[in-house]
Amino acid sequence: MRLEGKVALISGSTRGIGRSMAEMFAREGAKVVVTGRTVDRGEKVVAGIKERGGEACFVELDVTDEASVRHVMDATVERYGKLDTLVNNAAPTDAVSTTVKPLTEYTTQEWDRIILGALTGNVFWACKYGIPRIAAAGGGSIINVSSGQSVVGLSGFSAYAAAKGGINSLTRTLAVETSPLNITVNTIVVGRVISHAKDTNVGVGGGHLTRLGIPNDIAYIATWLASDESRFVTGSLVTADGGFSINGNAIAGIS
Repeated sequence: MRLEGKVALISGSTRGIGRSMAEMFAREGAKVVVTGRTVDRGEKVVAGIKERGGEACFVELDVTDEASVRHVMDATVERYGKLDTLVNNAAPTDAVSTTVKPLTEYTTQEWDRIILGALTGNVFWACKYGIPRIAAAGGGSIINVSSGQSVVGLSGFSAYAAAKGGINSLTRTLAVETSPLNITVNTIVVGRVISHAKDTNVGVGGGHLTRLGIPNDIAYIATWLASDESRFVTGSLVTADGGFSINGNAIAGIS
């Protein structure tokens, strides 16, 4: 029960990494606000948490809509009285997957759509409206989710890499700005994560020194960053990629 008494809002928590975070936070005692664009999927996550004795609610959230981001912050405080932990996990996966091409072929609209979903809405608006509420609770934590594409080059993903690199830099600035408010700000830099544990050995030969990740691998780190155990850690980029980004042989194409 490391998060007992805490209230956590997790963007993009109806599936994948965000869902694992929501379920783990609830098991550790937090009241969890599950968010996303798909109502039935979100309500299913909440139902599962409640069946296991946890506390959660679902609030629909579109991080590309500033009013929606502001509303979810208000709804959290209205429901649970405060906000302790903000996890900025949402990502414009649809926009990214349909826009894989060299930078010179991007339209301005395509570029802006990815930056809006991954950086402006998911982090800027979330922190703009979330920080005052965390401060009002006496402090807490902000946990951003970045990508390995922010630290290694991968052709075709320039907008996404720029957005995630922006998150990395913003983490350090926010950590300084919010330190007087007793708020820590950290980012998890995530490598390749898959849904099924049985598939985790696939990537070892492709540059991962351990295995491919599963959602719980990231949820464990987020749980620690949300707990009082990590109060001495702020402004940090915590890399969770099975060693891929430091494997020089893989990056050079040797292995």
